[in-house]
Amino acid sequence: MEILKREVWIEKIIPAFIFFALWIDGWLLPLILVPIFYVLMIEKKNLGWLGFSKHELGYSLFLSLIITGCLIAIYYPIFFHYLPYTLGKEDIDIYTVFSDVFHYPVYEEIAYRSFVLIHFAKLDSSPLSNRNLILNLTQSLLFVSIHKHHFSQPLILIPVFLLGLLNGLLFLKTKNIYGCIFSHSILNGFALLLLNAVTARW
Repeated sequence: MEILKREVWIEKIIPAFIFFALWIDGWLLPLILVPIFYVLMIEKKNLGWLGFSKHELGYSLFLSLIITGCLIAIYYPIFFHYLPYTLGKEDIDIYTVFSDVFHYPVYEEIAYRSFVLIHFAKLDSSPLSNRNLILNLTQSLLFVSIHKHHFSQPLILIPVFLLGLLNGLLFLKTKNIYGCIFSHSILNGFALLLLNAVTARW
């Protein structure tokens, strides 16, 4: 009984608290080390368990390209819909590029897709099983909730939600996080390039 309690604490309760901390304060870069060190030091597992492996890598990247293409097609008209409200309000500097193209994709994909789904999804079941679908929808909604800067432009939350949902399905399907990070990074990079190109013309 004691062993069971210890396993529940290590595999469910503490990871839930770690995810809650990541959800509360997603901007602090060193926080992403917490789930990584937890998996390595406490759970005694390697980074491959979090999806950093060659397993299904090609398939993961291929599916991520499809996801990225679909989301770009959805985001493009939404961007121009809000363009009059966006011009002059956003500065693109090196910190913005680093945050949007590297930091947030890595941070959010580890936190919302890898760490949460590894600990709470039923990985031997279909990504569309009831449990996995509910968990995936939940993490997608929590992912949307941290994008408060888009709440005044609610249509942008559609591709944000779909990114969370589709990357969740991608991770559940492949158990590989690289494709999730790649699609997230490319989508964010496209948004910055689009904004920069339009701002330069205006």
